Amino acid sequence: MNEPQISVSSYSTEELPKPHTVYIISIKLPLRSSSLKKRYSDFDQLHKDLTSSTGVSPPVALPPKTYFKSTVSDGGFAEQRRKGLDEYLRAIQSHEDQRWRKSPPWRQFLNLPSSISSYESSTTSVASHLTALNHAALTDPVLWLDAHREMKGFLQDARSEISRRDQAISSADQHDAAAAAKKALVKVSALLESLDKGLASLTKSGSNNGLGEGEIRRRRDLLASGLKERDALEALANSISTKKLQGDSSRSSPDMMADLFKSATGNQRSRTTGRVLGAPVPETSRTRQLDNVGVLQLQQQIIKSQDEDLETLLKAVSRQKQMGLEIGQEIDEQNKFLDSLDADTDRVTDKLRVVKKRMQNIS
Repeated sequence: MNEPQISVSSYSTEELPKPHTVYIISIKLPLRSSSLKKRYSDFDQLHKDLTSSTGVSPPVALPPKTYFKSTVSDGGFAEQRRKGLDEYLRAIQSHEDQRWRKSPPWRQFLNLPSSISSYESSTTSVASHLTALNHAALTDPVLWLDAHREMKGFLQDARSEISRRDQAISSADQHDAAAAAKKALVKVSALLESLDKGLASLTKSGSNNGLGEGEIRRRRDLLASGLKERDALEALANSISTKKLQGDSSRSSPDMMADLFKSATGNQRSRTTGRVLGAPVPETSRTRQLDNVGVLQLQQQIIKSQDEDLETLLKAVSRQKQMGLEIGQEIDEQNKFLDSLDADTDRVTDKLRVVKKRMQNIS
């Protein structure tokens, strides 16, 4: 079994909500590499959870807290703490006693699959395990995220193959790249189906494994984004640009270049210097490789994205309006308090004037 390689590789400073230091944890699994950002308080909570769940403290103690130094202003102290945290994680990972790294707090802290031992070799992937584990395996929240990352990797592969197809010169290279892109998209579709079923199981009453409503909504958004990206890549993969290039492969390159030159110079000559109503919209890098269906889908996606941006802007404006109304109400109440204070001040001033006059009469 290939154990993950874990290390605290570096640290950085973040400004919000206030300046603090985060430590970057590098994780190398058989299939991929990833990184996490954790604060010292996260490590402290991990230490408490590991001790509580196993009944035994980890083999190495955490770097001690101190109130006299700051990792934000003292780079040497931050580096010293990074080394201590790195030693802490490596000790747990390499210790012969596996109770700490098999506990749920350890896997949740590092966002590891719940059954890391199921990765038998570096050539195994989540997509190949789905047939063996069935869709019910994705009811594990951690494995669901792992499958989502695998799906994103296949989307990237499909995007790369489509780009290679568009840049290829020979028909054989274009065919190979197109086939590879469609193969990756088939895996994406299978994973998306499994993710959808797994999320449906997670949202059932009593089976969400501790996931909150916010996390469920976030995963729905991730799934919707994956579906949208898959559809866009399928439209690109099915575009007619490759077919046109294959159909024109029998023509010589000089003839093709001559046609392109004539087309370009003809369009330039026919244009006027002013605005031309009804003139065709120029091609862009996003639409050049699409057929009519692909352009229509792209336009629909752009319109939908703009609608979502407008809805987000509308919500932000509504929140600003509500804040303005609340600030106005608060100002009105404060003005009432100030008016009452002025009245009390005037009343006390009048009483002091009367008292002062009586004192003068007595004297």
